[in-house]
Amino acid sequence: MASEMKFALPDEVQAEISLMFIKSAQQAFQALIQQQAYPQYLNQKQAADYLSISVTSFKKLNIPRVSLENIERYDKATLDQYCKAHEF
Repeated sequence: MASEMKFALPDEVQAEISLMFIKSAQQAFQALIQQQAYPQYLNQKQAADYLSISVTSFKKLNIPRVSLENIERYDKATLDQYCKAHEF
């Protein structure tokens, strides 16, 4: 049997918690929009934009790419994996 504990929070705390939830939801929504805004295979500039870095910085990362008839593209899944592998 579950027990319940009720307590009141000051209005300022409730407002701050609400703002935190709203901000988190907005960030998640923006990330979803960004991911859907790009094709599966990106050129170098798109890949840099996708990661929100400059092309110069992107070139230094040495991220694996695919070559389609001598046209280099970056798979979004590879970019996501690269970022995940470099989390700290």
